[in-house]
Amino acid sequence: MIGTKTKISDRIKNLTYEEVEDEKLGAIYSKDKTTFRVFSPTSDTLDLLISDDYMKVRKDKYQMLKNEIGIYEITLEGDYRGFYYNYLVDNKYEVTDPYSFTASINSLSSVVVDMEETDPPSFREEKLPQNLEEDAIIYEMSVKNYTADRSSGIKNKGKFLGLTEEGSSFEGVSTGIDNIKELGVSHVQLLPIYDFISVDEDDSCFFDDDNYNWGYDPELYFAPEGSYATDPYDPMSRIVDAKKMIQTFHRNNISVVMDVVYNHTFKSYDSNLNTLARGYYHRMNEDGSFSNGSGVGNEVKSENAFTRKLIIDSLCHWVREYKVDGFRFDLMALIDLDTIKIALKKLKKINPNIIIYGEPWMAFYSPLPLDKQILKGAQRSNSFGVFNDDFRDAIKGDVNGYEKGYIQGMFSNKTKIETGIAGSIRFDDRRIGFADDANETINYFNCHDNLIIYDKLAISLNDTREIDSYIKLALGLIFLSFGKPFIYEGNEFNHSKNNDANSYRSPLSINSIKWEDKLNNMDIFNYTKDLIKLRKSIKVFSKTKACDIKKSLTFMEDIDESLVVYQIKSNNENYLVAINASVNEMKIEKEKLKTLVPVNKIIKIFSKKGINKTNTNVEEGLILESKSVNVFKIGDENGL
Repeated sequence: MIGTKTKISDRIKNLTYEEVEDEKLGAIYSKDKTTFRVFSPTSDTLDLLISDDYMKVRKDKYQMLKNEIGIYEITLEGDYRGFYYNYLVDNKYEVTDPYSFTASINSLSSVVVDMEETDPPSFREEKLPQNLEEDAIIYEMSVKNYTADRSSGIKNKGKFLGLTEEGSSFEGVSTGIDNIKELGVSHVQLLPIYDFISVDEDDSCFFDDDNYNWGYDPELYFAPEGSYATDPYDPMSRIVDAKKMIQTFHRNNISVVMDVVYNHTFKSYDSNLNTLARGYYHRMNEDGSFSNGSGVGNEVKSENAFTRKLIIDSLCHWVREYKVDGFRFDLMALIDLDTIKIALKKLKKINPNIIIYGEPWMAFYSPLPLDKQILKGAQRSNSFGVFNDDFRDAIKGDVNGYEKGYIQGMFSNKTKIETGIAGSIRFDDRRIGFADDANETINYFNCHDNLIIYDKLAISLNDTREIDSYIKLALGLIFLSFGKPFIYEGNEFNHSKNNDANSYRSPLSINSIKWEDKLNNMDIFNYTKDLIKLRKSIKVFSKTKACDIKKSLTFMEDIDESLVVYQIKSNNENYLVAINASVNEMKIEKEKLKTLVPVNKIIKIFSKKGINKTNTNVEEGLILESKSVNVFKIGDENGL
């Protein structure tokens, strides 16, 4: 076991990020020479091991020199593009470079790369999608899940390139990226595509039941995952393929968000980070053991200068080199607030439309000071967002159990529902949220974690014959609220994981998208597609400032708890949204309706059937179908 008690000098302990941010680390390549630089303050000696084949037992060995802040360096003359290298620490431990841009199969060796040579044709010149943060509609998905099933009709199943194949279908319904295009979302959020260590990258194992993992087991933060490459034995393939995938999304005006896991490393004592800098990159307990706020054995000490640098350099690398448009942070509470603020400032300079959001929680106690933890509320006016578990649980109950939410008849959640609809700002003295701005809330009812909505409803309802109506209620609440709507792959056609609440390493038979689900649930798919179209057409949802939302949104008061009715208007827009979560048809009396609708006729533009235009006479009040989301256009004969 590698010890953790080696002393780090006070000079290095007290370094600030500003002192080290301009230091170049990694394999700095040019055709004439390559300079290798790595932070390793606790090692007595460090050697570079390099060869033209990672399988070679004998490698060239070069002693590196250490400077006053713990950086070892050596420059090799000549063209080392494509060479494999590792660092030998104290003549005992061989590790990869944390700044590796790519690697050999299964991350055994780092690789020198000329990133310019990895660009697909016109990649560097093509413009980014101009999807504004306030208009974001986010679709979470896995590269592998989405095209791995035989029903996808994709050639490169489960690979980066599988998401570049357009025109795929299953019995007449679109699959793969065409499904995403058809839905009309603005952003895809990809489950981890950086290099993770929990699967065998060899193609012969790709579809094995025991060789699946979501990828929340980080190894190399700058390199794409090798198992998603068409040739995992070619270190350049993973880079080129990832860029082609992002390029295809961009060409279809879809922005790409990366799921990033900087809160912990998969390995602890034997990780490349801890081997190179013992006890530096991780938060430690007094006895020299790893603190465990992540719940998986360790947590990264983001507040240290070189740790913060690693995180920010990695983020900037993905934005500059791959044109990534945003980041979702796993267990964001473990990343100190200052690191996120600095990162956001730097990223916005590269791409002003970058979006950042994450999970405002952790698994266990962390020694990170409370005022630096990104818990719910810490995002206030800091230009990043967090997942809204208050709204999530109010909609459908707890994440994995039998508890019911508003859509299943728990109408005592109505105030929480209305708070979520208002963007979780402090709307008034009763509807008090955690956000200063609606851009700070990610509105969702499930993500990859926990039970998917279909399975959650299946176990919490006594009768599932009308489950589609409950699904539609949940979707309507997400898409007709202020804030960023977010759905998970397959929500749009009743994807089920057979009640697997934590399928992170379950086989593809559980996780993969089965495209016959779309064929069999086209009503839900078309409803979701129509909701997205409707949301885009209602421009007032782009308003995120609390003052603007308060001016635009009015709730109908003193009505049955099973009803949520509100008016949204701004400039020439005027809409009435009426949600009936009751199992019975409900009526809003004429006099009550007149408080929001001052005309006799309005146009219903959305109902349980999706988008439709129907003149509605409100002289006798308004009849609302059971378990329905209804949207009316007021004062405009043209409707949607």
